[in-house]
Amino acid sequence: MIAGMHLTTIGDGNILLEPGDGLDPSQPGVYLEVLISHLQSNRTRRLIYDLSNVPIIDNIYYDWLVSVNSICRISGIEMVTANMAPTAAYNLATSIDHDPPFATALDVDSARQI
Repeated sequence: MIAGMHLTTIGDGNILLEPGDGLDPSQPGVYLEVLISHLQSNRTRRLIYDLSNVPIIDNIYYDWLVSVNSICRISGIEMVTANMAPTAAYNLATSIDHDPPFATALDVDSARQI
């Protein structure tokens, strides 16, 4: 549906976003309008962003996550990241000096319960 993203409806107003190799986080404008349109048309209450295939979160990827979270918040949608690899969590923790604006969960099942 959206190049670089696989979106799956998983019930109770939750949509799972699994980023793919084609996602370019340095170009948020290419994705955000189409993404939020999809989320709104599916009456999404929570976007669960699966980070299991993202080994490192650098400043560009973090800015992308903040952009996705911002567009979700404007639309009344909660964003939760799940399955963050230890290397990504460590890199994120060393590169920011504040808490991320989005919630995090150990896995998708935990994210559905937040």
